[in-house]
Amino acid sequence: MYSTSYLLFQSLTAVALGDALGFPIQHEKRTNLFDDPIREMVDHRVIDVPAGTWSDNTSLSIASLVSLTFGYNLYDLMTRYSQWFHFGDYTPFNHSYGSDCTTIQAIKRFDAGTAPELCGSTSPDCDNNTTLKRLMPLAFFILTKNPHYQFDGESAQLIHSYTATTNRTPKSFVAAGLLTNVIIRLIQNPNKYAMLRAVKEVLDYYRSQPEYAAQVPFFEQLEESHFLRQSSTKITASEDVVDTLNSVFWCLMNSEQYNVAVSKAVNFGSDAATIGSITSMLASLLYAPVTFPESWLAKLQGRHQIKIAVSVALLSDYF
Repeated sequence: MYSTSYLLFQSLTAVALGDALGFPIQHEKRTNLFDDPIREMVDHRVIDVPAGTWSDNTSLSIASLVSLTFGYNLYDLMTRYSQWFHFGDYTPFNHSYGSDCTTIQAIKRFDAGTAPELCGSTSPDCDNNTTLKRLMPLAFFILTKNPHYQFDGESAQLIHSYTATTNRTPKSFVAAGLLTNVIIRLIQNPNKYAMLRAVKEVLDYYRSQPEYAAQVPFFEQLEESHFLRQSSTKITASEDVVDTLNSVFWCLMNSEQYNVAVSKAVNFGSDAATIGSITSMLASLLYAPVTFPESWLAKLQGRHQIKIAVSVALLSDYF
């Protein structure tokens, strides 16, 4: 296990790299990973921002890390999300980009006085990957607090409450528990078998919980090697939380290098920024220590914000 300081900085940088690589082609429809693939940072094709600009995936991750630096406080967490949306905090150019409707509506509820843990949507239409965007800082926070960590009722409740600030459906809670546990287990033991065991550990827990057991079949394919080894044309990439996890895990299981996994992820198109960001973060842990492509780092905007956020976090008692 590498030091927390190294892995935290590497992971947040990876979030931003995958985000910035995929953001310019966000929502493009692609039928084949090899059709005009994106392998380098390019200018955004719709918004007038330079290559290397990241979106809400990175902004929300930085905001979450800064908040957790001062402890687990959902009111503080939502306040920072609101500052991001309204004032452009935690962004390269003081303007929020890539804001999804689920997050925006949650922030508006918070601004109107709703308690943070009730701000998330309960609509099945919001079973989307907003649930997954900002879990990396929480995973490091949980592991630091619990050196003998296990995925149990206490861990699940902490993750659910955090997730509920934007998404409050049972499927969202299971997805968040799954990804958080995978992050923690990869920090502890960086290999693909640990990743798959982490999936099983979480699904076994939720199978034993009556209120969540019905959600488990949506994720069981992540335990099946034949699903993870099938052709990329069989994988559906979208903002849906299950589709996102399917895409991320497929990219990781069908790559042996960091940059290969990330390139595959963004070239699925669709929600390229989020799928790219999550894949990049997990790949940075799976293949640690990672040497990021210099051409990607050279164009990455706002790198100083990542360094400052991580440096302050590591001076606290929570990381």
